[in-house]
Amino acid sequence: MLTKLADTGERMTWSGYQAAFWAVLLCFSGAESDRPLSGEPHPPLATAPGQWSPDARRRYFESRDALREEVDALAPRAGEHPDRHLAELVRLHRVLTVRSAVYWQHRTHLFAERVRALFDDGVGLARQLSRHDPEGGTRTLARILIDRSTFHVATHEFDAARDDFRQAVSYLGELD
Repeated sequence: MLTKLADTGERMTWSGYQAAFWAVLLCFSGAESDRPLSGEPHPPLATAPGQWSPDARRRYFESRDALREEVDALAPRAGEHPDRHLAELVRLHRVLTVRSAVYWQHRTHLFAERVRALFDDGVGLARQLSRHDPEGGTRTLARILIDRSTFHVATHEFDAARDDFRQAVSYLGELD
Protein backbone atom coordinates (compact mmCIF):
# COMPACT_ATOMS: atom_id res chain seq x y z
CA MET A 1 0.00 0.00 0.00
CA LEU A 2 2.83 2.41 0.81
CA THR A 3 4.44 1.71 -2.55
CA LYS A 4 1.16 2.46 -4.29
CA LEU A 5 0.70 5.67 -2.32
CA ALA A 6 4.30 6.69 -3.02
CA ASP A 7 3.81 6.05 -6.75
CA THR A 8 0.37 7.61 -7.20
CA GLY A 9 -0.24 9.79 -4.15
CA GLU A 10 -3.46 9.95 -2.21
CA ARG A 11 -6.42 9.97 -4.58
CA MET A 12 -8.87 11.57 -2.20
CA THR A 13 -8.74 14.76 -0.21
CA TRP A 14 -9.71 14.03 3.36
CA SER A 15 -11.16 16.33 5.94
CA GLY A 16 -8.46 15.61 8.50
CA TYR A 17 -10.32 13.19 10.73
CA GLN A 18 -7.81 10.48 9.75
CA ALA A 19 -5.21 12.19 11.93
CA ALA A 20 -7.43 11.57 14.95
CA PHE A 21 -7.53 7.85 14.10
CA TRP A 22 -3.76 7.87 13.65
CA ALA A 23 -3.36 9.50 17.08
CA VAL A 24 -5.42 6.72 18.68
CA LEU A 25 -3.26 4.06 17.04
CA LEU A 26 -0.05 5.88 17.98
CA CYS A 27 -1.14 6.08 21.63
CA PHE A 28 -1.96 2.38 21.55
CA SER A 29 1.39 1.54 19.97
CA GLY A 30 3.31 3.74 22.40
CA ALA A 31 1.53 2.46 25.51
CA GLU A 32 4.18 -0.20 26.12
CA SER A 33 6.82 2.52 26.56
CA ASP A 34 4.67 4.68 28.80
CA ARG A 35 4.77 4.19 32.56
CA PRO A 36 2.32 6.56 34.22
CA LEU A 37 2.97 7.54 37.80
CA SER A 38 1.09 5.72 40.50
CA GLY A 39 -2.31 7.28 40.99
CA GLU A 40 -2.02 9.32 37.78
CA PRO A 41 -5.04 8.98 35.53
CA HIS A 42 -4.08 7.18 32.38
CA PRO A 43 -5.96 7.83 29.16
CA PRO A 44 -8.03 4.88 28.01
CA LEU A 45 -6.42 3.06 25.11
CA ALA A 46 -8.17 2.97 21.75
CA THR A 47 -10.10 6.19 22.32
CA ALA A 48 -9.54 9.59 20.79
CA PRO A 49 -7.97 12.25 23.05
CA GLY A 50 -11.19 14.26 22.82
CA GLN A 51 -12.95 11.43 24.65
CA TRP A 52 -10.54 11.27 27.58
CA SER A 53 -11.48 12.77 30.91
CA PRO A 54 -10.32 16.39 31.24
CA ASP A 55 -7.99 15.40 34.09
CA ALA A 56 -6.37 12.56 32.13
CA ARG A 57 -5.97 14.75 29.05
CA ARG A 58 -4.48 17.62 31.07
CA ARG A 59 -1.95 15.42 32.90
CA TYR A 60 -1.02 13.50 29.77
CA PHE A 61 -0.26 16.60 27.73
CA GLU A 62 1.18 18.75 30.53
CA SER A 63 3.74 16.03 31.24
CA ARG A 64 5.53 16.86 27.98
CA ASP A 65 7.65 19.61 29.59
CA ALA A 66 8.77 17.30 32.40
CA LEU A 67 9.52 14.55 29.88
CA ARG A 68 11.60 16.96 27.80
CA GLU A 69 13.59 17.88 30.91
CA GLU A 70 14.13 14.20 31.75
CA VAL A 71 15.27 13.43 28.21
CA ASP A 72 17.64 16.40 28.18
CA ALA A 73 19.08 15.47 31.59
CA LEU A 74 19.53 11.81 30.67
CA ALA A 75 21.16 12.39 27.27
CA PRO A 76 24.67 13.22 28.57
CA ARG A 77 24.60 10.25 30.96
CA ALA A 78 23.52 7.97 28.10
CA GLY A 79 26.47 9.22 26.08
CA GLU A 80 28.89 8.46 28.91
CA HIS A 81 27.32 5.18 30.09
CA PRO A 82 25.16 3.70 27.32
CA ASP A 83 24.88 0.36 29.11
CA ARG A 84 23.05 2.01 31.98
CA HIS A 85 21.12 4.86 30.35
CA LEU A 86 20.69 4.59 26.56
CA ALA A 87 17.70 2.22 26.53
CA GLU A 88 15.90 4.39 29.09
CA LEU A 89 16.69 7.51 27.08
CA VAL A 90 15.19 5.90 23.96
CA ARG A 91 12.09 4.84 25.92
CA LEU A 92 11.55 8.29 27.44
CA HIS A 93 12.11 9.98 24.09
CA ARG A 94 9.48 7.73 22.52
CA VAL A 95 6.98 8.66 25.25
CA LEU A 96 7.73 12.34 24.64
CA THR A 97 7.34 11.89 20.88
CA VAL A 98 4.02 10.06 21.15
CA ARG A 99 2.55 12.56 23.61
CA SER A 100 3.73 15.50 21.50
CA ALA A 101 2.42 14.01 18.25
CA VAL A 102 -0.96 13.29 19.80
CA TYR A 103 -1.07 16.81 21.23
CA TRP A 104 -0.25 18.49 17.91
CA GLN A 105 -2.14 16.17 15.53
CA HIS A 106 -5.34 18.23 15.54
CA ARG A 107 -3.43 21.48 14.98
CA THR A 108 -2.88 20.59 11.34
CA HIS A 109 -1.02 23.73 10.30
CA LEU A 110 1.67 23.16 12.97
CA PHE A 111 1.63 19.39 13.28
CA ALA A 112 4.54 18.35 11.04
CA GLU A 113 6.66 21.34 12.04
CA ARG A 114 6.29 20.64 15.76
CA VAL A 115 6.94 16.90 15.82
CA ARG A 116 9.12 16.00 12.82
CA ALA A 117 12.37 16.58 14.74
CA LEU A 118 11.14 14.38 17.60
CA PHE A 119 10.54 11.46 15.23
CA ASP A 120 13.91 12.02 13.53
CA ASP A 121 15.76 12.31 16.84
CA GLY A 122 14.04 9.16 18.09
CA VAL A 123 15.29 7.23 15.06
CA GLY A 124 18.80 8.58 15.65
CA LEU A 125 18.76 7.49 19.29
CA ALA A 126 17.37 4.09 18.35
CA ARG A 127 20.17 3.65 15.79
CA GLN A 128 22.69 4.28 18.58
CA LEU A 129 20.92 1.72 20.74
CA SER A 130 20.91 -0.78 17.87
CA ARG A 131 24.69 -0.42 17.47
CA HIS A 132 25.17 -0.76 21.21
CA ASP A 133 22.70 -3.63 21.74
CA PRO A 134 22.20 -5.34 18.36
CA GLU A 135 19.33 -7.63 19.35
CA GLY A 136 17.13 -5.54 21.66
CA GLY A 137 18.18 -2.24 20.12
CA THR A 138 17.39 -3.41 16.60
CA ARG A 139 13.86 -4.38 17.64
CA THR A 140 13.45 -0.97 19.21
CA LEU A 141 14.82 0.70 16.08
CA ALA A 142 12.30 -1.18 13.93
CA ARG A 143 9.45 -0.08 16.23
CA ILE A 144 10.55 3.56 16.12
CA LEU A 145 10.99 3.45 12.34
CA ILE A 146 7.41 2.20 12.09
CA ASP A 147 6.30 5.11 14.30
CA ARG A 148 8.05 7.54 11.99
CA SER A 149 6.64 5.77 8.93
CA THR A 150 3.12 6.34 10.26
CA PHE A 151 4.00 9.98 10.91
CA HIS A 152 5.06 10.30 7.27
CA VAL A 153 1.75 8.77 6.16
CA ALA A 154 -0.13 11.25 8.36
CA THR A 155 1.77 14.11 6.66
CA HIS A 156 1.28 12.60 3.17
CA GLU A 157 5.02 11.93 2.72
CA PHE A 158 4.53 8.51 1.22
CA ASP A 159 8.04 7.95 -0.20
CA ALA A 160 9.58 8.54 3.23
CA ALA A 161 6.90 6.37 4.86
CA ARG A 162 7.68 3.50 2.49
CA ASP A 163 11.43 3.85 3.06
CA ASP A 164 11.11 3.78 6.85
CA PHE A 165 8.71 0.85 6.73
CA ARG A 166 11.03 -1.14 4.46
CA GLN A 167 13.95 -0.52 6.80
CA ALA A 168 11.87 -1.62 9.79
CA VAL A 169 10.79 -4.83 8.07
CA SER A 170 14.37 -5.58 7.03
CA TYR A 171 15.55 -5.21 10.61
CA LEU A 172 12.78 -7.43 11.90
CA GLY A 173 13.63 -10.01 9.25
CA GLU A 174 17.26 -10.05 10.37
CA LEU A 175 16.16 -10.93 13.90
CA ASP A 176 14.05 -13.96 12.98
